[in-house]
Amino acid sequence: MARGRRLGPEAPLVFGVTGLILAFPACLLPFMGAGKLGDQRTSLLFTGVAALWDQGMRAMAVLVLFCGGVVPFALLATLALFVTPARIRGLLVSESDLARLAGLLERWAIPEVQVLAVLVALMKLGSLVKITIGAGFWCYCAMSVALLMAVRGLDMDSLRKGERIPGASNP
Repeated sequence: MARGRRLGPEAPLVFGVTGLILAFPACLLPFMGAGKLGDQRTSLLFTGVAALWDQGMRAMAVLVLFCGGVVPFALLATLALFVTPARIRGLLVSESDLARLAGLLERWAIPEVQVLAVLVALMKLGSLVKITIGAGFWCYCAMSVALLMAVRGLDMDSLRKGERIPGASNP
């Protein structure tokens, strides 16, 4: 994966669209549940953002929302649009603008950190409360993998420099 494209020029489009499809159930389905002594609480993907906000940690809440939700979804959409052929993409946005946007978003999209944070919480809280992993968590994990595969399918260094990626979107 670290060496770049191995799956062909359409792989970023396929993984980008797959990640976008998985993003919806990741946001809507139960992410995880925690319970003790019969009291069970179920949370969604952004329940933690609301809890951080309510606890007065507004900057942290915005950062988690931004880096764990908004930016990964925007990067998936940008990558899918970037590798879409120009005749389908139309005149909505230029390839160089999409390339610069993808390069910028790629630095801030860190859904894998959110997945790791949940896994660390599971390890730490597992002995204190009963934790259940919901379908939203698995969709988010799959969306994170799809995002990583879409990013690895393109040469992001060339994107940041504004160079054309061979086979990415031929007019």
